[in-house]
Amino acid sequence: MIARLVTLLRETAPRRRLLLAVVAGVSAFWLGFVAFQTSALERMLRFGGYFYIATVFVMFSYFLGRVLLARVSIWRGWLAHSRVLGATLLFAAAFVLWSDAFKHKILFDEYVLQGTAYQMHATKEFGTLYRAYHIAGTWLPFDSFVDKRPYFFTFLVSLVHDFTGYRIANIFLVNAALTPIFLGLVYWITRAFTSRGPALLAVGLLATLPLLGQNATGAGMELHNLTMLALVTALSVLYLRAPDEHRLVTLVLGTVLLSQSRYESVIFVAPVVAIVLLGWIKAGRVLLPWPVIVGPLLLVPYVWHNRMLAATPQHWQLLPGQTSRFGVDYLASNLAGAWSFFFSFSGRLANSWYLAALGLVAVAWFIVRAWRWARTVPRSPLAPGAIALLGMGAGVVANLVILMFYYWSRLDDVIASRFALPTCFLLAILAAVMVEQLKIRYRFVSPVVMAGLVVWLFVGALPAMARRLYTEENVVMQEVEWERSIIEVRTGPLLFITNKSNLPLLLWRIPSLFNSTARQRGAQIGYHLREGTFREVIVAQGLRPSSERGEMGVDPQDLMPPEFQLETIAEKRFGTRWSRLSRLVAIHGSPEASAQAP
Repeated sequence: MIARLVTLLRETAPRRRLLLAVVAGVSAFWLGFVAFQTSALERMLRFGGYFYIATVFVMFSYFLGRVLLARVSIWRGWLAHSRVLGATLLFAAAFVLWSDAFKHKILFDEYVLQGTAYQMHATKEFGTLYRAYHIAGTWLPFDSFVDKRPYFFTFLVSLVHDFTGYRIANIFLVNAALTPIFLGLVYWITRAFTSRGPALLAVGLLATLPLLGQNATGAGMELHNLTMLALVTALSVLYLRAPDEHRLVTLVLGTVLLSQSRYESVIFVAPVVAIVLLGWIKAGRVLLPWPVIVGPLLLVPYVWHNRMLAATPQHWQLLPGQTSRFGVDYLASNLAGAWSFFFSFSGRLANSWYLAALGLVAVAWFIVRAWRWARTVPRSPLAPGAIALLGMGAGVVANLVILMFYYWSRLDDVIASRFALPTCFLLAILAAVMVEQLKIRYRFVSPVVMAGLVVWLFVGALPAMARRLYTEENVVMQEVEWERSIIEVRTGPLLFITNKSNLPLLLWRIPSLFNSTARQRGAQIGYHLREGTFREVIVAQGLRPSSERGEMGVDPQDLMPPEFQLETIAEKRFGTRWSRLSRLVAIHGSPEASAQAP
């Protein structure tokens, strides 16, 4: 294979394009790592990030359209004769969306994503809303910060805002729309090397996974990343079946967008490069259209973003005592957490022990088959679907291995469980392929596995989905929703002084300050109360035991200055935490700081 590739590269025709590709690669390295100081990267990403991702998305959409139009007769025939199948996939998607409530699940990551989408919609800048006020009846954002999260997903949400107007619900609509697309891609990929039954088994294994429903009905970027992974896998199959320039460009641009879907998804660039080279060998010529030549340059913004993150330790969110994001010290704990997640029977985690068990058997089966294939002479050639799955599967494995060295990757943590989705995607497809191969000799395999799926649905999936412990135990989310319920019945306009993130409030278009900031702004708050800018100022504080008798006092971190006169309006307990909302009655002290609330 290597000899054939070397022969292709020695041909005279593609030398000029190969030279341009090498120049682009060297330029990308220089621009990404050498040309700019880290201090300049934030401004470049802030003002150029939106237009970069928009350009790549438009290019990808154009070439994807060209690929689909070239196969229009095939798609029409498939749709005309697959109405029952289409109805089945839609039913599976509806089941996934029914399995959990539409609400925020991960705090405050999902609100950060919504704040980024709002800023990209309102200003066409890549940033997360940080401060905003009503000015003459208009809600105006003043400050934003460049977030650490990749921003392709938030760009898509901002597009929905552009066409329909800003609504918090738009982010849920995007994830809901992605759900049938993802399940359809899973079916198509699996169908590339199995019959209809095993392909539907893969869909069923994922549709009955509570973790998928939790993310499909949330406001996170995990389902989007999973859909992009499935899409790039499908594009790899199409490219390897019949390599041409349009399919290659679509694959490369899709990989660039996948790298902007989650931090670790840049890993899939490596297997896609290998798939591209295998396509060259199959085509018997070097394919290098101009979008592929500039492909390395399109990854430069990812490098800038990663450098900015590496240089900003406050974005790492390390726990006390931790000094680095990756390390061998985290491995043992993360491995134990992964085993606990995949094979938990408690119903408190959004896992599927049936998918994990079947997938584990499929991995062992795959290793045995691969070993036998490697020892066979001559070896039978691998089908395009098998090559694509092998390459992307290697990326999924590498992704999981890296996560095991990450400081916050215990998969049995309900907040970190979402990192297991790519692994579940791979396990479902491997399980379907195994069933397809085994049923040739053992006809009972397919009915038994399908019966096991039904048993899992009623014994494990439905009870877990009914309790939703992996979602309902998010007491911080409950506290935020309780605060909102109190605010909504108050007569505005008001200012909310929060002891948590202010992003939910800004998305609800409620002016807010952190209590640490409010402690230093007594004079200004008093002035606006006196002038009627705010009818009320509401202060959120946490309570904790302050005596041996269990008497409650304000958390020292949430204390307001003594000149702030507060009147309690509501208190509520959330788990082991008490929360109090108070009304600012007056600010006593110097004349310029004194103000009586209306």
